[in-house]
Amino acid sequence: MRSLMDTLYIAWIIGTKDILDALKNKSSRSNIILMIGMVVFFYWLGSLRPFDKDVSVVVYDQGHTSLTIEKTTLGDGATYSFMDASSLQEMETRMGNRNLGLVLPPDLDESLASGATPILSGYVFWVDRMKVAELEAKYSQAFSEILNTPVQVVIGQNIIIPQADVEGMQTTVAYQMVYFIFTIALLLIPHLMLEEKQTRTLDALLVSPASPGQVVLGKALAGFFYILVIGGFAMALFSLYIVNWALALAAFLGYALLAIGLGLAVGSFIKSSKQSGIWMVVLILFLVIPPLFYMEPNLKPGIRVFLTWFPTSALASLFRFSCSTGVTSTQFLPNLAIAILSIGIVFGLVIWKVQRSDR
Repeated sequence: MRSLMDTLYIAWIIGTKDILDALKNKSSRSNIILMIGMVVFFYWLGSLRPFDKDVSVVVYDQGHTSLTIEKTTLGDGATYSFMDASSLQEMETRMGNRNLGLVLPPDLDESLASGATPILSGYVFWVDRMKVAELEAKYSQAFSEILNTPVQVVIGQNIIIPQADVEGMQTTVAYQMVYFIFTIALLLIPHLMLEEKQTRTLDALLVSPASPGQVVLGKALAGFFYILVIGGFAMALFSLYIVNWALALAAFLGYALLAIGLGLAVGSFIKSSKQSGIWMVVLILFLVIPPLFYMEPNLKPGIRVFLTWFPTSALASLFRFSCSTGVTSTQFLPNLAIAILSIGIVFGLVIWKVQRSDR
């Protein structure tokens, strides 16, 4: 117990020293601010989309009514386009990244003929669950204009949680988390080791009471600070997508540990900032391309399977599962195993390299 407390204390001292040094460094502060701006921009671009007035609707006509709904541009400039579904299940599946699922009741023709106000059932995704009242009013007004007669769109509890095996906005969110966390990690964390080597303070650390493992742990704590600032901020913005918080936090921890390990590994092997820039570009491509394409349905099955074996794809899958329902152990466990094995290998490599520096 005493040994564990000593290890944590020494690591804390090393970590806090690196964090304070980073906050004093103008370049580090600039990179952190830049990444915060990128997180906000991509969130605005992908989620809020205030400039995009297009609304995609999947329609399930229960009663095969005589009504024909065609693409329409409303008075406010919003364009509504429509796709048909033959069942409620098909409607939910085909919604994908679309805004709304709409069920036309069997008695719609009779309601319109009698002059009554038809009630149309609307379906929205989990991420929009906090805006139900606002969306009911918006879509009621829109479809009253589209059908040229008063109608009421009722959403109520018709909230769709994306399925684990269906591509949608949850896939985009999981990929963006990869991009944000690994970019900030490879921008800043390699310098935690590089600066120690250039100023020869790493040699001093290794002849101090700190062991190589404690040095690595201290550097990892400093790296986690960077990731917590950027990744934690991104996760807060994307929190409305999350269904299973335990799985989301586990995925975030996996993102953080792998990113920290890779950042420290790069810093352990390189000898200059120029080399750091080169390795950052190579690793970013290696890390972000697989989770960008591993869910692409048009890829050949063999290529898709190959891409899923990349650790960042495995972690992206875990985060995507946290925003989904219907996750099975056969989907979850292989990705968890890939993530844990990759993290262990990377940190083992870092500790080995630091031990060699101690000789």
